[in-house]
Amino acid sequence: MQKVGILRGGVSPEYALSLKTGANVQKALHDAGLEAVDMLLDKDGILHIRGIPTEFQDVKDQVDTVWNALHGSFGEDGALQEAFEHFNIPFTGSLSQAAKLAFNKQDAKEEAKSLGIATPASILIIPEGGESVSEVTQKIYKTMAPPWVLKPLVGGGSVQTFFAFTPLELSQFVDESIINGQPFIAEQYIQGREAAVGVIDGFRGQEYYTLPVVEVASPLRGVLTHEVRQSDKEYARLNGGFTIGERDVLARLAKQLHVRFGAKDYSQSEFIVDGKGKPWFIELDTHPHLTNNSPFLVALDAVGASMQEFVKSVVKAE
Repeated sequence: MQKVGILRGGVSPEYALSLKTGANVQKALHDAGLEAVDMLLDKDGILHIRGIPTEFQDVKDQVDTVWNALHGSFGEDGALQEAFEHFNIPFTGSLSQAAKLAFNKQDAKEEAKSLGIATPASILIIPEGGESVSEVTQKIYKTMAPPWVLKPLVGGGSVQTFFAFTPLELSQFVDESIINGQPFIAEQYIQGREAAVGVIDGFRGQEYYTLPVVEVASPLRGVLTHEVRQSDKEYARLNGGFTIGERDVLARLAKQLHVRFGAKDYSQSEFIVDGKGKPWFIELDTHPHLTNNSPFLVALDAVGASMQEFVKSVVKAE
């Protein structure tokens, strides 16, 4: 029987979401008749297998492959993937190069642009210690009009992502980023509907199987916060208000992005579709959340695919 380790937890703010993803994957693997081995990376970065502290180089002695259920830093940023690659440990999800590319929002934007896909106007701010809050705020204000989307250069799950509707809100975010020395992107807010489109490698006989478009509903001022993502609130709606034509375009773009980024096993691309039906690339997630209310699972359910079918396909179990 194939032994699959489910690596969950981690050192990022997405710890709780990772536990939920890991629990769903573990149950699906068990229900599919595979041996699911619990692997926890605690908040201090210590790996435990079946509750026992373990070194990374010893993972191969206990499992055949690892399902990477970590979200955020040291899960999606390529660092964990490099460790697996170094020790020749088989694992699910994208390899280190693709993970790094997708996790860096500026690099991801440039990659999308190379495909001719529109991305919101933005400016990259790298605090160097000598600039004032006023100088940075004015630089952003002169580049694009409010409102603004403000987010760290690297990261996911809407962690530390803010929407500034006034110069005061903008300056508050800038002040905190300068204090912490945190590079960030100020992006033009695009009024529209958010769409998420999943792509799975080798699913149901297709090289790249594209899941149905899911609208991501933002309950607060058009803002989908990290707190909402962690909650049990339903924020993903199949098809939403998208036309058939819009859904076809989004599916095509998601497949192009999956291939261009070099994503492996599965990914999820996110877009904003404006009032004129134009899609704007927001990000590509190499490890989309697999929580009960997540867009990816809503889309799986819509095509009659169980989690068991999905996980068996990813680990290539018979």
